[in-house]
Amino acid sequence: MGLFSGLEAFGFKNEDLKVYSDTKEKEKAEQQAQKQDVRVNEEDCLFPKTHKCPVCDKEFKSLAVRAGKLRSVGQDDDLRPLYKDIDPLKYDAIVCPHCGYAALSRYFNHVMPVQGKRIRAQVMSQFKGMELSSDVFDYDEAILHYKMVLMCDVIGGVKNSRKAYTCLKLAWVLRGKREKEDPKMTPEESEQLRMEELECIQNAYEGYQMAFSAEAFPMSGMDEMTVSYLIAELAFELEKYRESLQMLSNVITNLAASSRLKNKAIDLKERIRAQVKKG
Repeated sequence: MGLFSGLEAFGFKNEDLKVYSDTKEKEKAEQQAQKQDVRVNEEDCLFPKTHKCPVCDKEFKSLAVRAGKLRSVGQDDDLRPLYKDIDPLKYDAIVCPHCGYAALSRYFNHVMPVQGKRIRAQVMSQFKGMELSSDVFDYDEAILHYKMVLMCDVIGGVKNSRKAYTCLKLAWVLRGKREKEDPKMTPEESEQLRMEELECIQNAYEGYQMAFSAEAFPMSGMDEMTVSYLIAELAFELEKYRESLQMLSNVITNLAASSRLKNKAIDLKERIRAQVKKG
């Protein structure tokens, strides 16, 4: 028997009906369910941001990501950030459609006089113009933008750590394209993307190795311990296990390394042992 017994005769089934329910808990559960079910359109996460090119002084608009729309779902072992419904990495390479100058967003407005002179002489003089998409960037467009950035980095003579960072992010974008569920992609095309990704990883590894003892920290926004771990992870991806272990020892034994980073380093050490055991 219960408070609502007898109402079954009228078609009501009130087994779970409570006179005094915890409405806050119910609302919280409903909101959580809604968050899990709602998918965000990529277009809704973007807005046209106005830039003034530091090389040619012309204004242009390029798509940028609304940070408040991003929902983190983790990261890859080499620190590539992962988000639900959108890959914001596609929008971090900014290209001036007027002169061809390109840079990652954190560096775009910082152009040294000698760097600008080189860009005007070797990039702007040859650039035929570029039309930027106004809705979303697909991976092919994003990859070209990153290659423009790397070209300008090399021509402009920026630090090795900056070139390494560009190579790393280009590797991440290539991986994003490869991982995207595209039924039209052949196994050969997927393998080609993987080879291009590894080439970028190789260049990122070499750049960070050269920068590690020659440049000041932070480097690409990372402290010494994070860069040490990153170099170790890149070495692992390149099957340079001895070099990886050498960098890992710097992280595992250093008091300045966070517990989270040490745990990642210990996990990487175990992965190296497993690979070595396989032969």
